[in-house]
Amino acid sequence: MPSLPKFFSNLSSTITLQIVSGIVFLFCTLYLAFSIRHPLTFNKIIVGINFKRWQTNGSTNNDITKLLTGNETNVMIHSSNLSSESFICDYDKNNDTHQQTNIVFKNHRLNALRPYCDIVPTPRNTWISAKQYVESDIVFIIYTGASFYQNRAIAIRDSWLSRVTHKYFFSSIPYSPLPITVIEGAGENYMSNMKKLYQGMQIAYQKHKETAKFYFLAGCDTFVNVPHLLKRLDYFNHTEALVIGGNPFVHSCYRQKNQVVQTISYPSGGAGFFLSAAMMEMMYPKLDSFFQNHWPTEKVPYSDVALNCLAYSLGVQPSFVPGFWAFTPEQTLNNQGRLKLHSDSEPNTFHYVPPKSMYILDEFYVFQHVDRLANDNNLNELVKFTRQFVAAHYELLRIKTAECTLPPVKST
Repeated sequence: MPSLPKFFSNLSSTITLQIVSGIVFLFCTLYLAFSIRHPLTFNKIIVGINFKRWQTNGSTNNDITKLLTGNETNVMIHSSNLSSESFICDYDKNNDTHQQTNIVFKNHRLNALRPYCDIVPTPRNTWISAKQYVESDIVFIIYTGASFYQNRAIAIRDSWLSRVTHKYFFSSIPYSPLPITVIEGAGENYMSNMKKLYQGMQIAYQKHKETAKFYFLAGCDTFVNVPHLLKRLDYFNHTEALVIGGNPFVHSCYRQKNQVVQTISYPSGGAGFFLSAAMMEMMYPKLDSFFQNHWPTEKVPYSDVALNCLAYSLGVQPSFVPGFWAFTPEQTLNNQGRLKLHSDSEPNTFHYVPPKSMYILDEFYVFQHVDRLANDNNLNELVKFTRQFVAAHYELLRIKTAECTLPPVKST
């Protein structure tokens, strides 16, 4: 039988343990009640800038789970207090407190990316996605040449075009690092673009006529902001015969090689333009006859003029919309002025963009897009875009691994 002092000692320990357990239980209960009434917040996923914290509702954890598992149906993030920070345009190297950042990127951020803040429009929030069509509804047709494979064509493959589902490079010479579709006998001079384009259109139409909503035509030195571009289609219907572009020029149309039949306004081919599925269906049976019997290719080797004249002969005139620029951002600012360039805050395309600038411009607009989604607290679109970007990035790494050979390591 235990002694009386030992009994009271055990009883005291038991009572103490019960008191501590009761306090812990009470604390957890109060914490749970408080957290339900006042949900926890979490930081925006942006490094290097003092973004405001996201204010979220109580269902945020469930929403994130749905997003990460791919179930994004009807997921909404309710928040307020939109921010207006810019990772590039607000950057000041002298006030950068993130010393762990790579010094090479700091210089690139300041000297290569930041100058665009003074050239192009820089919206910081209030992103509205395209309402009618998604990227995979569009077939992107790029005409190029062998002399551009390792510079211009590779640059667009590695930048904006890497995030495109249906894409074609049409040329006359195969090249395995690029998805070249060979147009036999097209040649490699400027006039070759004519045959590359109209025969390429026939190939693309045959493959995608059941699913494509629009076809977008451009050269290999055209920068395209695809999220902006898609929004231009919000008020159009792919079942109608349409040519959609911008930055109009004027040129004559011909019949039987030398008869001028009409002078038309047409959208700049350098800036790129759309043909609707219905327009392609109308053009398809006419392409060979028009280019072989009517269009004076040697005299007028301009494929954008020719296609718009074909559309005109079929009773279709182009629809002009903002945001298609026929020159680089720098040239457009010099030629058109800030007021005109900034009259539309979401440019679709720029033309004559050199390979190095293609990478920089794409990087600038990727950061801008991420900023806008973060500032809007638009987690749905931010996760969707991040997934797309990461998938494209690693696909490019797989391509680069296959096409690049490192120099041998010298033995000591």
